[in-house]
Amino acid sequence: MRISLINLDRSTERLASFLEINKHISDVYRVPAVDGSTLDRAKLRAGGILADEMPLYTAGALGCALSHLAQWNLAATNDRFVTIAEDDAIFHLQFEPLAEKVIASLPPDWDIIQWGWNFDSILAFDLLPGISNSVAVFDQTKLRENVAAYMQLPVAPVAYRLQRSLGTVCQSISPAGAAKLLRHCLPIRPMEAFYPILNRSLPNTGIDNMMNELYPQINAYVSLPPLVITKNEVGASTVQGNR
Repeated sequence: MRISLINLDRSTERLASFLEINKHISDVYRVPAVDGSTLDRAKLRAGGILADEMPLYTAGALGCALSHLAQWNLAATNDRFVTIAEDDAIFHLQFEPLAEKVIASLPPDWDIIQWGWNFDSILAFDLLPGISNSVAVFDQTKLRENVAAYMQLPVAPVAYRLQRSLGTVCQSISPAGAAKLLRHCLPIRPMEAFYPILNRSLPNTGIDNMMNELYPQINAYVSLPPLVITKNEVGASTVQGNR
């Protein structure tokens, strides 16, 4: 499974760190990320990418969104799924064989599967399809302290229908799923999505907020337990750090 790694040209230390901790991954293809600090929002509005100046999007969030959109476009125009990772992703040591098994278990019309999410918020999924949705919360601090243990942890991941998750650390997207995401997320616009347990709607501050509104309407899945994690260190983030 080829991993398309989104990484800014100037983020050489993040790239080196990613390659070192994930040296067990056999096929990583680096994709230069879009640098949001170089973008002209007026031109993006004129080109139909933005429907608004989107002041809630940091430069990093806008660059992140456009980086993912470019990969979705590749998936939509090719007859194969893509697996996209950000450069703070940490892959389980058995990611490749386990992810292949999970994908093989999905129905033919699957659209997207999230391999990981941010542990500082909720995950909403269908534990009992048609009976009850479920919401999980996590301990991000303990996760950060136990990365090495996580990577070696014996796991048997199962795919569940996804309702809500925050973060875009790593996901696989089918051509049909990419087309649906492109239709939904373009133009990037003001909107809100409701999050259970939080009991409130969150505004669109990043591409993951837009994806969340679509998940219940498409064949979206999540791997439990996750096969990819992120420390989600806001201070070091190229997306959130300048918020």
